Amino acid sequence: MRLNGKTVLLTGASSGIGYECAQRLAEKGCRLILIARRGEILKQLISQLPAYSEPHIYYSADLSSEADIRNVCQKIISANIPVDILFLNAGVGTGKYSSFEIDYDKVLYTFKVNFFSIVLFVKYFLPVLKKQRQSMIAVNGSIAGYRGLPASASYSSSKAALMNFIESLRIDLWNTNIKCVLISPGFVKTPLIANNKFFMPFLMSVDKAAKIIVRGMEKEKPEISFPFWFVLIAKVARLLPHNFYAKIMYGRR
Repeated sequence: MRLNGKTVLLTGASSGIGYECAQRLAEKGCRLILIARRGEILKQLISQLPAYSEPHIYYSADLSSEADIRNVCQKIISANIPVDILFLNAGVGTGKYSSFEIDYDKVLYTFKVNFFSIVLFVKYFLPVLKKQRQSMIAVNGSIAGYRGLPASASYSSSKAALMNFIESLRIDLWNTNIKCVLISPGFVKTPLIANNKFFMPFLMSVDKAAKIIVRGMEKEKPEISFPFWFVLIAKVARLLPHNFYAKIMYGRR
């Protein structure tokens, strides 16, 4: 996909991977629609981006709120902005906690942001994407979605749900103009993991991660997964018998 001239709706653009990818996409000649809770950061980011023939715009929204998402989508659609790419990047972590300490409200919040916000954006924008000559839905999952991880029940399951959602979309949209892309990063140095106290193998800079993601979008890869060795280990782990996997992972927090 040639990114130059494309209009990209990017969620979670106020920090981390979203913030860095916004800069990369603008450099590629994309017009950006940035969405996050912290509008002032988005406003400042836009002021630093390369100019486009149409102005970059931003919306402040809480992506755990169905009403906020609906209002933003309706504003964009009613303005007849021809969105080409949905880059649904926003996500939250829950930290490490025992399954004996499950907080339902936190689990619900995690799913609202990591999964249901994506479902809502896809619901509202599929008719728009179908009208474009070439379009894409890219979602930011995680290697944590490959299998359950210790003390990460809500986060891992939200990303696993997202992985299956985008795969089902890919099947249903196979004969359309819409490409479906799953982004599966390992540990990337962003505010999301800033408070993690455990060992994070193959930790990658956000700049490098953004380069890999944007390059993968250009190549229309069905899955953009990185770093290589962490992905390989995770995919091999998916082949292990359930009880054996549980035994070797028990207590690794």
